[in-house]
Amino acid sequence: MASLNSEQELFKSLVEASAVPTAIYIGQDIVIAAVNAGMLSFLGKDASLIGKPVREAMPDAGLQHIVAHIRLVFSTGIAYHKKEDKTEILIDGTPQDFYFSHTIKALRNSQGEPAGVVQTIVDITALVLARKKIAETEEHLAFALSTARMREQQLLCLVDHNADHMSVADMEGNLIYMNAAARKLLGVDPDEDVTTLSANDFYSAAELKRVQETVIQQIKEQTGWQGTIRLRNRLTHEDIPCQVNYILTKDPESGEVIGRGATVRDLRPEIRAKAELQRLGMIVDISEDFCNYSDIEGNTIYLNAAGLRLIGMDKEDMGTTNLFQYHTEHSAAAIRDVIMPQLHRSGKWSGTLELVHQQTGEVIPIHKQLFIIREDITDLPIAIAGIARDLRPELKAGKALDFKNTQLQIAIRELEFLANSVPVVVWRSDPQGQLDYINQRWNEKSPIAISKALGNGWAETIHPDDEKRAWAAWRLCLNTGSPYQIEFRLLDKFGTYRWWMVRAIALKDDNGHIIKWYGSNIDITDQKELEKQKDNFLGVASHELKTPVTSIKAYVQVMEMMFRRAGDTKNAELLAKMDHQINRLSNLIADLLEVTKISTGRLQVASSVFSFNQMVEEVIEEVQRTSVNHEIQRNLHFDKEITGDKERICQVIINLLTNAIKYSPDASRIIISTEGNDSEVKICVQDFGIGIRKDQQERIFEQFYRVNGNREYTFPGLGLGLYISSEIVKHLNGRIWVDSVEGKGSTFCFSLPLN
Repeated sequence: MASLNSEQELFKSLVEASAVPTAIYIGQDIVIAAVNAGMLSFLGKDASLIGKPVREAMPDAGLQHIVAHIRLVFSTGIAYHKKEDKTEILIDGTPQDFYFSHTIKALRNSQGEPAGVVQTIVDITALVLARKKIAETEEHLAFALSTARMREQQLLCLVDHNADHMSVADMEGNLIYMNAAARKLLGVDPDEDVTTLSANDFYSAAELKRVQETVIQQIKEQTGWQGTIRLRNRLTHEDIPCQVNYILTKDPESGEVIGRGATVRDLRPEIRAKAELQRLGMIVDISEDFCNYSDIEGNTIYLNAAGLRLIGMDKEDMGTTNLFQYHTEHSAAAIRDVIMPQLHRSGKWSGTLELVHQQTGEVIPIHKQLFIIREDITDLPIAIAGIARDLRPELKAGKALDFKNTQLQIAIRELEFLANSVPVVVWRSDPQGQLDYINQRWNEKSPIAISKALGNGWAETIHPDDEKRAWAAWRLCLNTGSPYQIEFRLLDKFGTYRWWMVRAIALKDDNGHIIKWYGSNIDITDQKELEKQKDNFLGVASHELKTPVTSIKAYVQVMEMMFRRAGDTKNAELLAKMDHQINRLSNLIADLLEVTKISTGRLQVASSVFSFNQMVEEVIEEVQRTSVNHEIQRNLHFDKEITGDKERICQVIINLLTNAIKYSPDASRIIISTEGNDSEVKICVQDFGIGIRKDQQERIFEQFYRVNGNREYTFPGLGLGLYISSEIVKHLNGRIWVDSVEGKGSTFCFSLPLN
C-alpha cells in the first residue's frame, strides 16, 4: 500500500509538472488519480474531481468518445493517438466545435498488468481554425487571380475583336499593340509584328506633322483628346478620315506617362451615308409626288415643294399646320380612327385619301402611303412619313380609257359584223398557228362547229392526200413570216370534199415580230371544175389541131419546093411565110399540150448525164440562128456534168432566151451566165428591154399572164412560156425567180440541185 501511494505521489508530481493538460486514471472504474491545472482548466473543473470516475469528470456528450477510448486503452493496453479530433462541446448552452490532439497510453504494474491510463490533451482549436482561414484565403486569392486573368483575356479578346481601331504606342510613336480592326483598316497583315511599326507608317507627311506638333501636344492627362485625323492605309495608300480618341497611359508604379492609347472610328461609312441622305433629301425635295413628314401627333415638320404646290400652301405656313387640316373631314377621320391604329400595329398603311387645296378648296383624290418612324434604341414611334400621288390625271386618263374601250368594243363588234357579212371564211391565229377566231361563214360550210375548229381542230376536215402538203407549207410560213397561199380540200357538211384557196398574211410589230396571222378561205370548187373542163377542152382541141396542122405544114413544104423548082420564087416566098406561121401555130399547140399535161399531172421528166455547158452552148447556137438583131453573150462558169432531164432544161432556157429577145426590141444584146457549187447550178438570162413593174413580178409565172409594152409595142403570145418553165423547174426540184426594173430590163434565173 505504501508502494502504491508512493507511485501515486510520483504520478501526481509528473502530471503537475507537465506543460500540457494531463490526467492519470487507475483501477477498473477508471478513477482520476492525478490531474494537473491544465486538464482541470480544459474540463472546467476543480481539484475535487480527483478520486472520481472519469465518466463523472467528462459528462458532456461530446466527450463520451474520449471516455470510451480511455476504457478501451485500459482494457487492451493498446495506446491511442488522435490529431485534430473534432469535438462538439456546449459552451453556455451553445454547441461549439473544438479540435484536440490527445494521446492515451496504458500504465502497467511490476507484473505487466494494466494498472492505469495516462491521458494528455492539447487544444489546437485556434490553430486549426487559423489554418482553415489561411486555406480559405488562399483559395479566394487563387479564384480572384484566375478570375482576373480570365477577365484580362476577355478584355483583350473584346478589344481585339472590337469594330473600332484600337492601338497603343509609346511616346515616340512606336507601336506596342494594334487590334484586328486596326490591322484591317490600315493594311497590316494579321501575323505581322506591330512593334516594328511606328506612326510614320500610317500618315501622310503633312498629317504626321500636324499630329506630332499639334494633336499630341493637346492630349490632357484627365480628358485625353478627341477630333478627326486622316490615317493612311499602308497597302493602298488611301487616306482615311477618322474620328479619334487619344488617352495617355501611365506607369502604375511611378505614375509617369509612358505612352498613349487610341480608339479610331472610320468615318467613310458615315460620310457616304450622309451623302446618300443628302441625295435622298434632294430626290424627295424635287420629287413630283407629295411628300410629308410629321410628328406622332400629326404636326407638320416637312412638306416638299410638290406637296406645297398640290395643297396650295406657303412654305412659311408649313410649321403651323397639322396633317388633319389639309385632308378632307372624311379623310381626317379615317386617319385618326383607322389609319393611326394600323400604323402603330404594322408600321405602314396605303390607300386612297382626299386632300383639300388650301386656297381654292378643291378636293384632290390621292393614293397615299404612310410609314411610322421609330427611335433606334427604344423602338418608340417618333414620326410619320408619307408619300402621295395625285390621282386626278389617272382618273382623267381612266375616263378617257373607258371611252376608248367603249369605242374599241363598238369597232370590234362592227369588224365581227363585217367579217360575218363577207362571203368567204375569215380566220385569225396566234404566232404559233393556233386559230383563235373564225367567222360565221365556217358554220355554213363545215361539218364541225367553230368552237371545235379553233386551235388545230379545223385540220380534222382536211383531205388525207392534202394534209402533209398543207401542214408543211403552213409551218414554213410560221417560221419565215412569208405569206401563206395554198389550195387544198376540206370536208363540207354534206360529206364531200371541196377545194379551197387559203391565203394568210402576218401582222408584225415594228421589230418584225409576228403578232397575229389573218387569213381567208375561198371556195374554188366551181372554179376548179371550170379549169378542169378548160384543160380537157384544150387537151382535146390541141390534140385534134395537131394532126391537120401537121398535114397542112407538109403540103405547104411540098408546094414551096414545087414552086422553087418551077422558078416561081415569089409564090415560093409566100409559102415560106405560111410555113413560118404554121410553125408558130405548132408551137402554140405544143404549149397548150404542155399546159394540159401539167394541169393533169402527166408532165414527165427523164434523167440522163450530160455536160451542162455544152447543152447551154447548143441552145445558144440554136436560138442565135433565129435572131439577127440580138447578140447572145456568154458568161459561163460551170463546166461540169449533171444528172437531169436535158430536153426539159433546154426547153426552159429556150423560153427564157426567146422571151428576152421578144421583150427587148430596142436592145442589141442578151447575156446568159452560169455558175454553181457543190450543191446546185444556177443559170441567168439578162435582157435590157422593157422590164416588169413590181406589182407584176409576183404574177409573172402564172398561167396565161402576159406583160405588154406601155407605148407602141404589143407582144404576141398566150402567156404560157414562163408558166411552163416554172412548172418544169418545180418538177426538177429547183426554183425560178426574176429581178427586174421597169424600163431597164429583166434578169430571169433558175437553179437546179445537183443531188
